[in-house]
Amino acid sequence: MDTDAWEEAGLYRRGVPGAEERRALLEYLTTRGATLEQLVEAHALGTLPAVAGDLVMGTKPATLSVEEVAGQLGVPVERLQRVLLAAGLPVAADSKFPDDLGALMSAFEQGVAIMGEDAILAFTRVLGAAATNIAEAAVALFYAELGPGTGHEGSDELARARMSEAATLAFATVPEVLSRVLLAQFDRAARRALLARGWLAPTRTTGGTAAAGPTEVVALGFVDLVGSTPWAEGLSLRDHSLAMSRFESAAWSSAVLAGGRVVKMIGDEVFFAAPSVDAACRIGTEVCRAAAVDQLLPPARGAVGFGVVTPREGDYFGPLVNLVSRLVKAAAPGTLVVTEEAAAVLPAGRWAVHELDPQTLRGLEHPVRVFAVSSPRAQQM
Repeated sequence: MDTDAWEEAGLYRRGVPGAEERRALLEYLTTRGATLEQLVEAHALGTLPAVAGDLVMGTKPATLSVEEVAGQLGVPVERLQRVLLAAGLPVAADSKFPDDLGALMSAFEQGVAIMGEDAILAFTRVLGAAATNIAEAAVALFYAELGPGTGHEGSDELARARMSEAATLAFATVPEVLSRVLLAQFDRAARRALLARGWLAPTRTTGGTAAAGPTEVVALGFVDLVGSTPWAEGLSLRDHSLAMSRFESAAWSSAVLAGGRVVKMIGDEVFFAAPSVDAACRIGTEVCRAAAVDQLLPPARGAVGFGVVTPREGDYFGPLVNLVSRLVKAAAPGTLVVTEEAAAVLPAGRWAVHELDPQTLRGLEHPVRVFAVSSPRAQQM
């Protein structure tokens, strides 16, 4: 090993405390293919042990400007910039990119030829957001479980390098796993879409009102935690994080098992969709039950509605979404309420339905009818 070169680069000093530890780290990284330039750059950032993880990924260096990439691909610079920004990649005067963006632009152009540029740019933003969230979650997981202050970060630089290498090897399997999960979820989403939207009908109706454009008839619901702000203030950050993780896990599992999905988490509230009102009520009551038996979580309450919505980028929009999100506040802790349309299609005998007083909701001109629902079996227990 060229210790003289390390010394000249400021990476290593003989005879000082920690010299042997640093030498062991540099030897370890060099035998795995690290260049002197990589080591110097990481040392300047204070991230020398993390080079072990970078070597596992084997990513190509980002050396090209956006103009150079555009020239290689034969596309206008402005067009490439739009695609990169939609994918969540910053485009600034000093931004550098690898030379392997051809697949991204090729996929983009194929989509544009079928569905148009605006639609594919919107979908690219969905992909960018998903990739960003996955990457951020992976890094957050590493630091939460193995980072500084956890007691598992390693006793010296070499131990931390080996840990970075092992963690990166595990995370490197994520793309393959994700591709398999994505195909399975694509199949589920396509089946749900055919059931909810059909193929031939350009419009759907519910309650006698026609809804033009890309619409879907769906059961959807919200469940939120009651008094979550003062509750959170009384917990440590770690206890709050773990409790919220259990709440999200309960919502996710309940939705998947009922054939639905979590659309998104909104702070202390879960927004979900389901193939039927019956399934949506099962999801809502199960999430409320999970909160009730949790030692730290406050009570939860939920609301379910049924009708026409506009699907966009994996989310839902429209008056029904606004109605149900506000109706959840009308539910008592630990209970579930539904709209009039949802109550009308619940299976007879499976749910006990009780009409409550009409509710005046913000933004709505007239009070709305609301029904409390519960499982007859739960009432008998």
